[in-house]
Amino acid sequence: MKDDREKPDSVKTSPPVKTRAQAIRGILDHHGRKALYVASTGFVSRAVFAETGEDYDVFFMQGSMGLAPAIGLGMALNTPLDVVVINGDGSLLMSMGTTHTLRDKGPANLYHYVLDNGCHESVGGQPCAALEKSYPGVTEIIKISKDGRPPRVGMTPEENSQRVRRAIRGAHGASTTEM
Repeated sequence: MKDDREKPDSVKTSPPVKTRAQAIRGILDHHGRKALYVASTGFVSRAVFAETGEDYDVFFMQGSMGLAPAIGLGMALNTPLDVVVINGDGSLLMSMGTTHTLRDKGPANLYHYVLDNGCHESVGGQPCAALEKSYPGVTEIIKISKDGRPPRVGMTPEENSQRVRRAIRGAHGASTTEM
């Protein structure tokens, strides 16, 4: 028997879920090697390092959950380079007020991506509150799968901060000896 009833328009399909690596690679490919990146703490930093190695200028967060967007804002206000923040959903929720600061004060060279797997994966996979479809100060929320533990970032925090300083100073035409 044929069903002639109309299908409701309200049926929603979920956006396709990407792996964490696919999402990160898409962001990197979009912004390129000339941008300066800020990778949120935990598995996000580890996964970004797995994709970039030392080929990109990335500030890898070391334990400042929720603060990647604020750090990215400070960098973007002090360099002509594009600054790309790659954040996690749990980290976004830890400092939600920053989204309004980014909306109000964020320069055109600041981009903020949120990888949303619905949990605090780095600290045991506890579920976190579901995100809205968008937030002020967030460029895009990308649904990702829970992909497990990536290898650790392969440089010390000191080496990392020196690389980022060189990138910012280089964008301003200063010599690296002025560090």
